Amino acid sequence: MNRYVARIPMMVFCPEPMEFAIKDVLEGEYEANYDGIGLDILDIGANVGSFALWAAARWPGSAVKSFEPHPGTFDYLRRNTEGRRDITIVNAALFPGPEKRATFVSRYAGDGESGLAAYSGDTFVDGHMAETYEVDVVDPASLPSADVVKIDIEGGEGDVLAHLDLSKTSLVLLEFQNRRNREQIRAILADGFDILHDEECSWDPLLAYQGYRADLKGDAYGRIFAVRKNVSRMTRRPPIEL
Repeated sequence: MNRYVARIPMMVFCPEPMEFAIKDVLEGEYEANYDGIGLDILDIGANVGSFALWAAARWPGSAVKSFEPHPGTFDYLRRNTEGRRDITIVNAALFPGPEKRATFVSRYAGDGESGLAAYSGDTFVDGHMAETYEVDVVDPASLPSADVVKIDIEGGEGDVLAHLDLSKTSLVLLEFQNRRNREQIRAILADGFDILHDEECSWDPLLAYQGYRADLKGDAYGRIFAVRKNVSRMTRRPPIEL
């Protein structure tokens, strides 16, 4: 039996500094080798919509709900998902608790390192993020459980994950900003999930660039993928060599 990899062209509008990051997502950065159809997918930290578009193609017949708080980035997201019935977009951040508004910081529309001010200080020095907004906030505890949960919000992944309903969740795909964040995430996932992928990248090579905290030296950022033990809604398949 022969297996083939389909390459589906997509047009995605994004700022020039984000082109390589968007390309990585569309080419399978979040691939975990689990198949499924008709899934409910949460896309938390949607940016310009690259994950939403990839996920809708990867898991046919699914419904993706994407959250992006930055007003300018949300305009990109709206443009990239216009006319899509399978992708619902929400101009809000996720943050635990009763607050309805929170401060959000960024460098430019479409910035992949934008984030809530509550977390941004763990990565960037004061004043590096030139743009400041007050954005709407949704309590993650208010959301229904989803089959696939993707979180990339520049430092708040563990806090949001801890307050989501994961009772229906088969697959978790998220990023972490530091080892403290990583250990928080692993502790949450220890109850009912197996770790598929846990990748650390050193902050040290990036610290020469302006804006990053010097005390990140020796720390790490990265990604964690996890699958529910005895998962039933999705099916494991052998990796396909690209």
